[in-house]
Amino acid sequence: MATGLTPIDMGGNDIICNNVISNVNTIGSNTITSTGAVMIPKFEYAVDFQNQVAAASYAVSHTIFVNGTAGDQFKIVGVTATFGTASTSGTLQVEVATGTQAVGAGTNQLTGTISLSGTANTPVNGTVIASPTTIAAGARINLIFAGTVTNLANACIYVALQRIA
Repeated sequence: MATGLTPIDMGGNDIICNNVISNVNTIGSNTITSTGAVMIPKFEYAVDFQNQVAAASYAVSHTIFVNGTAGDQFKIVGVTATFGTASTSGTLQVEVATGTQAVGAGTNQLTGTISLSGTANTPVNGTVIASPTTIAAGARINLIFAGTVTNLANACIYVALQRIA
């Protein structure tokens, strides 16, 4: 157990926690502990690759991330989509679902949808809402596809998460 976590924000990239017991050894009746620092990444990434020749049959709404760690909380800070072949009129929304909410019943995290019918091989960024939903233990991130995604191929959806607790 840690004797006193002291988080330090290092340049906005990672969180360093000092005074973490990192090693415990017992020699005879003596317990020797060593403390140090551990680095906790401030950002996590959820990536969904649909690298099939025709991704349209795979471009159905689905979950790409489940927060299974009781101690961590995140928020979405960025979403980017790219594709090798554009869809006819497809769109993408990213949502956070909690509890027993079904895919499509969560809270949208983008101010509008991302068009999947733009220029191929060109990253398209979504605009995250002003107050993103906290992704606590058990919450999920879902991709919501809509419109006609018939020609969509080689799609990659990248969701950047920031650790907030």
